Amino acid sequence: MTTDQENNLTESTKEQRHTDSNDGLQRDQLPRKDYYNKWDTFTKETVEELDEENERLEKENDEILGKSKYPSSEAEQKDKETNEKLKDAKKVWDKRANLEEAAKFLVEEATDANQVIDETVLQGKKIITFKNCTNCTYDVSRELVGMIKIFVAGCVNCTISVAPKLITSHVELVHCEAVTLNVVENEIHTVQVDLSTGVVLRYGEGLFQPGQKIYHAGSSDMSIICDGGRLSAHADYLADMPDPPLTEAAPEEQTFITQMVESELLTEPALHVGNRFVPQRELDMETATQAEVTEREKEELAGQAEREKLCGNQSFGAHEYSQAAVHYTMAIDYASHMEKEARDAMLCAAYSNRAACFLKLGQHDKALIDADQCIKANPAFVKGHFRRGLALHALHRYDEALPSLGKALELEKKTNKASIRQINEAIKFAEVKFGKLMQARRAGEKGR
Repeated sequence: MTTDQENNLTESTKEQRHTDSNDGLQRDQLPRKDYYNKWDTFTKETVEELDEENERLEKENDEILGKSKYPSSEAEQKDKETNEKLKDAKKVWDKRANLEEAAKFLVEEATDANQVIDETVLQGKKIITFKNCTNCTYDVSRELVGMIKIFVAGCVNCTISVAPKLITSHVELVHCEAVTLNVVENEIHTVQVDLSTGVVLRYGEGLFQPGQKIYHAGSSDMSIICDGGRLSAHADYLADMPDPPLTEAAPEEQTFITQMVESELLTEPALHVGNRFVPQRELDMETATQAEVTEREKEELAGQAEREKLCGNQSFGAHEYSQAAVHYTMAIDYASHMEKEARDAMLCAAYSNRAACFLKLGQHDKALIDADQCIKANPAFVKGHFRRGLALHALHRYDEALPSLGKALELEKKTNKASIRQINEAIKFAEVKFGKLMQARRAGEKGR
């Protein structure tokens, strides 16, 4: 309490006493209850003033002693670290969102346009969205490099030709009417068409191969034309609906897959299994015994696994970690029918890469599970142990992280200096964190 406040409080007290002494006769004549209530009020107000002043002084002392900057317990330290991580995660997420937004090029509300989309138009942007365009023709130039993805939404009577290679190998159409998508020069692994009518997908010679898929839901009167018309198919979600339905969902929510099977285009209803859609035919094939799978089917499945892994690598390189994780999941599923040596190699790579995706996404528990699966497939794989150590470190299990990081260092080739430096940095960081944790624990035990 300051001197001025003490003086003011003293004066207030004196004044109150003077008043009481001057009206002593009246006070004596007051009922005992009223008299004590009067002093209770005065006492309460005075105590509140003292408490407020003490609280302010304590805050000032804490600032001087640095208590507001440094945690006083292990629990407070963890809370502080969690808050810092949340702040850092938000910064990373905001930065990623800003980068993605900056990478988007929007063509919106255009009518009767005829345009070539090239670098002079995009100015370095890598994602194209055509939205609510009518009676337009667009040619996406073959000269474009590093394009990520193309979206088409709410367009009517438009033709869009896509020539460049897409990193994600993915084009999506939704709420479109009478839109033609021409795939020229480069394969597009996945096309998704939802809630649309009269869509035409036209693939150039040899650009629709086994393993590529067209996912569609709630889309009617859709045509798929390949190799100049040599292969074609017609899809309509009402006409193709199985009887009885596979699920209780609304008809427009049933997903179908059109793909090449035995050199023909086949449209099948798909089931949602885990985080993927798969036709019953493929599920039956997956559950068949290894002896019943032909050598040709094994080769096809191995090829599909390899393609999914490569697509995952492309998505990861484009910072599309969720999409990459989906591709690696499909590679893991396809790998189940491969020969043991090839299967273990594929599982090792796919689990390791998916663990890296989960680390980027902040899903550290899942990253740890995948790292363990990677090590199970190949105990000598350096990245499996390294990513296991990173996952454990992120989970604050530093005492478990250090042996995994040490194993990675032991297995890494001495000539790979960059990797060795990275592992050593992770070990040092884990050692520091573990040391601080032990100090906090010892301090907590002494304080009990």
